[in-house]
Amino acid sequence: MFFHTSCSVWYNQTVVNTEEDTMLADLHIHTTFSDGVYTPEQIVTQARAAGMGCIAITDHDNIQAYDRAERMIHFRHLGLKLLRGVEMDTDYKGKDIHVLGYHFNSTNQEFLQALRWNRVNRIGRAEKMVDRIASLGYSITFQEVQEEANGARSLGRPHIARVLVKKGLFPTVQSVFDVLLGAGKPAYYRQVKMSPGEAVALIHQAGGIAVLAHPAEIENPVLVEKILDSVPFDGMEVWHPSVLKENPPCDWLQVAKNHHLFPSGGSDLHGNKGRFPMHLGEFPVQYENVAGIINA
Repeated sequence: MFFHTSCSVWYNQTVVNTEEDTMLADLHIHTTFSDGVYTPEQIVTQARAAGMGCIAITDHDNIQAYDRAERMIHFRHLGLKLLRGVEMDTDYKGKDIHVLGYHFNSTNQEFLQALRWNRVNRIGRAEKMVDRIASLGYSITFQEVQEEANGARSLGRPHIARVLVKKGLFPTVQSVFDVLLGAGKPAYYRQVKMSPGEAVALIHQAGGIAVLAHPAEIENPVLVEKILDSVPFDGMEVWHPSVLKENPPCDWLQVAKNHHLFPSGGSDLHGNKGRFPMHLGEFPVQYENVAGIINA
């Protein structure tokens, strides 16, 4: 019932009107420390070039990139605000649900142990996927995937896809997902994961705030409502590239308001060829629209 009243065309609407609101922010970015293409330093450079006032690096299940980005900002006096962030993969009744954390204590041992647990499970999942892809006749080894990851703290499907693209077996990373690695595809394996509630509790215990990532990717507004009713999120990602593909589009900003959540937004930048966006600033998010998350 709520879905029918809240879903409508909304992306071009804005909630702010002052000159200061032309500053941009991006609170969902991946680096080479997980499955992104760009180093933390390259992300900072792109953010400055795009005129951003704040960014958050939200690598999958690890937080190591923050220190390198922070050092560059500090020593070069760049005046760019940097939030410590993370993206945690969780499972809700068989559905992948991603949880973004911000402002947490980076020394909280229980929180760090949970991230390590997720990373170990990612490795086992990647090995199974590579074995399955090889059994389907594609030339690939797990060693090649590890070399492609090049020391990344969190191994992911994009690393596998990039190996196949570099070998000329697929034109883009997205095409690998469409044929092999996406949910329900021949080489897809579910990862053993914690629940959204467990991830949110860990973030809260570490003094942070928890945000439901890209609800449009869940592709089920009714399920999103159930999750928001059962898990104590602090915010929800309203602005994300996935909303551009929704049909019908949903007014996620109104959903966030109805649940008293901070609206958040970001590009979910990885830098993979063929996946929008390729660079920071191509999917603009107004700073003022996500100020609640930034200042929480």
